[in-house]
Amino acid sequence: MEEILEFRADAEKKLADLESGDDRLAELRRRESALDAELRESGAALGEVRSAAAASLEGRVAESLAFLDMPKVRFAISVTPLDEPSPRGLDRVEFMIATNPGEPQRPLAKIASGGELSRIMLSLKSVMSDIDGIPTLIYDEVDAGISGKTSRKVGIKLKEAARGAQIFCVTHSAQIASLADTHLLISKTERDGRSESTVTRLDEAGRVEETARILGGINVTDAQRIAARELIAEGRAL
Repeated sequence: MEEILEFRADAEKKLADLESGDDRLAELRRRESALDAELRESGAALGEVRSAAAASLEGRVAESLAFLDMPKVRFAISVTPLDEPSPRGLDRVEFMIATNPGEPQRPLAKIASGGELSRIMLSLKSVMSDIDGIPTLIYDEVDAGISGKTSRKVGIKLKEAARGAQIFCVTHSAQIASLADTHLLISKTERDGRSESTVTRLDEAGRVEETARILGGINVTDAQRIAARELIAEGRAL
């Protein structure tokens, strides 16, 4: 008897669900419509903020690139509406770049070389360092294909970025290395037929010697040591 009563109660519940199905469906559709309107309103507001921020960021990055001796690089931020909402909003945001005059702008990741990309990203990070919240940044080959003067400017930008984040920079440039707060020397040796890498934290004398070696090559001279000390002193004064 108990099983029959349970069956009856279950059947009545299922029948009630079926009878109220149209009302529930209508309510769900109303909720869907309201949520869609809210989504599109929020997405449109986000798009306006993005467009305004893009215009400001473009100008600041252009100034930074000019400082890094890349005045002919054209940087732009493309904010393109999407047909359907995505988890990131109603727009697709792309960083666009043209590294040479007369070239069309293309997505940054597809056309920039390693050294160019590092310097462009350095410009972006130096501009956005106060808001992006990334605690540690690593730069490799940021000095590729540039002169000593430009290397120094790159080092200055790295030092500026280091005020808001921890910066690791792998470099062969004395102009950059001499600006660091800490100088680590990476050396490679061979033992039992295998290569081993050693990382050594340099003291003041070691920094001077290594900076002079980078400046001058195999045989370090007193003149190169003097130049190295001047570079390090200038870096501390910035």
